[in-house]
Amino acid sequence: MNISELASAAAEALADRESTGKAVTSVTVETIRDGSGWISYAGTALVTHHDGETQALSIRDTALAAALEQHANDEAELGSVPTVVIPVPLPKVTPNNRVRCGEHPGVHIETVACRWPHNVHPDGDEPQVGHPYRVTD
Repeated sequence: MNISELASAAAEALADRESTGKAVTSVTVETIRDGSGWISYAGTALVTHHDGETQALSIRDTALAAALEQHANDEAELGSVPTVVIPVPLPKVTPNNRVRCGEHPGVHIETVACRWPHNVHPDGDEPQVGHPYRVTD
């Protein structure tokens, strides 16, 4: 199994969680061994945010759990089942996009660290009325 399949399944699992407004950089899943010696992946993943903060995410009965089960089978044939770290690409930020956000004061250039950015209209400093997160659409 290639990492892009795991990344797609991880993105799907992340979409189902309550958002923190922080960009996620990776999802890590440890292996567990049951009493009979069987090795599989845990039902909980560790989500790492761009600022280094982490949080647990249940992945039981998700596409990610199914993809990891297949991955474990593939790895077991090679002789080991290692911890999986799935990189999550940071969201694209439009160059010189002026925004207001929930993380920084005032109008500023958008960064990955911006929480819930609102575009700022080029003719003024205040967001336009409309979509709650992208106010100029």
